[in-house]
Amino acid sequence: MSIDTADGKRLRTTADTARHFMVHPATVENWLSRGFIRAFRVDGAGPILFDIDEVDRAFKVHAPKMRDGRRRGARGRVVAIVVPEGSEL
Repeated sequence: MSIDTADGKRLRTTADTARHFMVHPATVENWLSRGFIRAFRVDGAGPILFDIDEVDRAFKVHAPKMRDGRRRGARGRVVAIVVPEGSEL
């Protein structure tokens, strides 16, 4: 699933985000739980989605830490977004 929002977010599922960055889906979930990236949900429901551009920016800034699985934490945020009616999910 992919959604391109009016404000420029290119939202992708966990699996699609993992494929894009050539990592395991659990790695993307770890990045979220460690607070490196945010996640989104359409209208507060449905699958968790990630903004590809935001993940790319975070990876450029935090690459060594994002690769190191030793740091733990639950700082990830899931943000509800509203998608205009008629937009394809």
